[in-house]
Amino acid sequence: MNEEFDELDEDLNELIEKFENCLFNDQSCFFDSEDLLEIIDHYFASDATQMAKSAVEFALSLYPNEIKFLIRQAQCISLEESPQKAIKILEEQREKTPNDDSLIFALATLYSQAGLSSKAINLYKYLLKLDDKDIETYILLGEEYVSTENYSSAVKVFKKALLISPTDESLLQNFAYAAQFLDDNESSVLFLKKLCEKKPFSEQNWIAYSNLLFNIGNYFDSITALDLAIAINDKNAEAYLSKAEAYISLENYSEAINCFHEALEIKPDEHIILFFLGDAYEKQNNFEKAIYYFKEATKKLEFFADAWLGLSMSYFEKNDFTNAEPNIKRAIELEPQNIHYKLTYAEMLYKENYISLSEDIYQTLYEEGEELAIVTINWAMAMVSNNRLMEAINLLRETIDNNKFEEPGIYFTLIELSSRESYLKDHLEDYLFRLLLNYDVSLKMLEEYCPSLLKNPNYETLIKTYINEKD
Repeated sequence: MNEEFDELDEDLNELIEKFENCLFNDQSCFFDSEDLLEIIDHYFASDATQMAKSAVEFALSLYPNEIKFLIRQAQCISLEESPQKAIKILEEQREKTPNDDSLIFALATLYSQAGLSSKAINLYKYLLKLDDKDIETYILLGEEYVSTENYSSAVKVFKKALLISPTDESLLQNFAYAAQFLDDNESSVLFLKKLCEKKPFSEQNWIAYSNLLFNIGNYFDSITALDLAIAINDKNAEAYLSKAEAYISLENYSEAINCFHEALEIKPDEHIILFFLGDAYEKQNNFEKAIYYFKEATKKLEFFADAWLGLSMSYFEKNDFTNAEPNIKRAIELEPQNIHYKLTYAEMLYKENYISLSEDIYQTLYEEGEELAIVTINWAMAMVSNNRLMEAINLLRETIDNNKFEEPGIYFTLIELSSRESYLKDHLEDYLFRLLLNYDVSLKMLEEYCPSLLKNPNYETLIKTYINEKD
């Protein structure tokens, strides 16, 4: 088999060499149309757009009416200029050859690239009327529905295709992804379960089934499905990684760590697993082992900032700021725009009583205005930890009064902190009213983020009335 591939590579290399000699030496050459198509697609696959364009122009000089070359010309125009211009060219050609499926398929793809989903969907549907067993078209149609968040239609498309090709990996994964967003996904779970029962030795079916179960929060059954996939193929590192993720969701870090070790044994060069191990040990509060694996990860993944962050936080949890600081600085150096790294460093400095240095970081981030709600909340909570409750409340109030926020988190923080202050807890009407008026707030959210507020009888009627009205 390898010899056959070597021969194919050698033939293609000879074609490329011949074409480039003709092009660069201005020679007169002849190529079979299929050979030219192979040359063009090679350049596309190699992201050599200019060479693809030259090859298309050459092909059209020999075969001016070949639709496959007109399609490739449109693809070049789409990459170099715009999908809209390419669409116009192919629509003009479609008027001459209205029933050419390859042309319609190319048009549908261009419409998708241009963000004209409804037109792409109509063309994919038309193609499926011509051939209702074309799996590639089903996949593209379903993905187009997903891109418009029409998950119900996407699931129907993928489901129909899976009845034709029940073990197709791409179909299975797309179905599992789209089905998680349905209000009622039990029928989708049952559908995948039945597919697994019909194809019990299909590893991909069990993996897709486990993915859907995981995505809807059924971690125990997800693990069981992965165990069956692993029983079919115990060398699939990704299955062990997915199983570890499910165990982490269950906060069973010991089992997750075992799965990560299994995956690492299968793929010792998959260095990201070292990071996963460090993260799992950190969650388990085993900071010595977390440090070991984060260190190993930084050796192999020198520019992976999260590994340096994990190493820093593990040292910090061991009350070793001396070693924590250079590692958080390295993470910031690698990703200087990452606000969360800087907030972590500021929090460390605050806890280590380097208040002035910490305040400088918070102030700078605050003035920059990026992710302002998160920056303000973190800064306020740092103040609270330093017994500066009123300063924190004033900071939150000023920020809310001068800005608009899409998420209610900053309001929750202000209301909860104010509820703790005896002389402020009865004067929250304005901010509470703004919270309830501008955000979709549930009683569960108030219980989680503002527990002190719910203990104040003055607001009981307002909260219940407003939330009941919204429900």
